[in-house]
Amino acid sequence: MERFRTKNIWFVVIIGGVILAAFTNEVGLETFISRISNVSKPLFLLVILFNFLNIIAFTITWKFLISADISIYKLFKFYMAGTFINNITPTFGTGGEPVKAMLLGRDTCTSKAECFAGVVSQRMLNMFPFLVIGGLGVGLLFSRPGVSFGTWQVIALMFSIGLAFSTFGLVIYFYIRKDKLSSFVHSLIRFFAPFIGFVKKGFDHRAYADAVEESINSFHGGLRNIHNNRSGIIKATLFSFLGWVFDILAIYAVFLSLGETDIHISIMVITYTISMISGWLPLFLPGGLGVVDGTMAYLFIFSGVPIEVAVVATWLYRLVSYVLNTVVGAFYLRASLKPE
Repeated sequence: MERFRTKNIWFVVIIGGVILAAFTNEVGLETFISRISNVSKPLFLLVILFNFLNIIAFTITWKFLISADISIYKLFKFYMAGTFINNITPTFGTGGEPVKAMLLGRDTCTSKAECFAGVVSQRMLNMFPFLVIGGLGVGLLFSRPGVSFGTWQVIALMFSIGLAFSTFGLVIYFYIRKDKLSSFVHSLIRFFAPFIGFVKKGFDHRAYADAVEESINSFHGGLRNIHNNRSGIIKATLFSFLGWVFDILAIYAVFLSLGETDIHISIMVITYTISMISGWLPLFLPGGLGVVDGTMAYLFIFSGVPIEVAVVATWLYRLVSYVLNTVVGAFYLRASLKPE
């Protein structure tokens, strides 16, 4: 496990180095350094503040969806530990969810299925405010006078929105239809059985059928318990909205720290939304590294932001939201795994 994690970290470092080299090459090393050195320090601290307010809001969202009696600080530690795993493993941004559930279950002596149900519910619930904010951004964008798009730009925008709503719809469908979820999971196990066989000799997916079914039943039961917590869901949704708003404010604070104030809120929201969605696509890239960065910088440039500002702003935002969060997450994962 330790060797695997170290290899992943080096992979992330190499990709990060390539992105930094590409960004500096795009605007010139001298311009890049000049822009970075002239960043307003107090406003950049505001970026860090908004970033952590985003994480705290999502942690509180998780708190409302679990029945375990646990402090916000401990949940924050587990959330950051999961973020570290998400950011260094190419698993669709979900590799850290089992880690969160494991740490929560170990600390509260709650069943794994119930803990995992809480983690997944938080991810499911977070998608709704994300899509609402993205939809508002689209509305604001098209309401601006003089805005026009080419055919390919419209297709790309519609594809991104369609992908997001399709993913959300699929998750809801599996929640409603437990039989379809069961069938889907069994199909996945059968499909990956030959590949698992290379790692685990003698693996037989049929031998795991009962265990998988039991886990699905426990997991679905945990989701039903959360569904009955109407008050908690409403409060969690409100804090989820706050979380996304804080993240967008972090990007806005980046532009302020660079002395750029002439950027429309619709550009900010649309660029953010599509960039985050783009990070869902490449399963082999941890945390959407490279794809999110490139998409965000390109969309800002396409929207009329000067290229050197777009590139530096994107790099600074990802420095905080990806690099800083990964480092903090590594610290908390190490602390959480230490025997007390």
